[in-house]
Amino acid sequence: MNLRCWSAAAALALTALALPAAQSTASAAAPPSCPDGSVCFWSGEGFSGNYWEWTARSGYRDMPSYLHDHVGSAVASTRACFINWSPVEKRDVFNGDWRSRYLGDFGGRIDGVGPGAC
Repeated sequence: MNLRCWSAAAALALTALALPAAQSTASAAAPPSCPDGSVCFWSGEGFSGNYWEWTARSGYRDMPSYLHDHVGSAVASTRACFINWSPVEKRDVFNGDWRSRYLGDFGGRIDGVGPGAC
């Protein structure tokens, strides 16, 4: 009987120790907000560096020179299509999508962004 009580107490104590760590990790990993109808881009990973906000109502736009083939992170608050022109390659992006580390992926090739599905 004492063993069973000790095990429950130990489990409760371990859970209490683990919860604050899990909560702080979740908040640190959350992306910054981006206005509705927009995709927000940063030149650096972790949502740092130069920033640009593209809006769906603006239609297709080439990436600004500082983001051309150099998007380090992004947050989408609308549906969009990321485009690389040479070779042609497209990525569908959905409302709520985000990447804090994108340079080693399509962020290192992106040339433009357009509204809606690819």
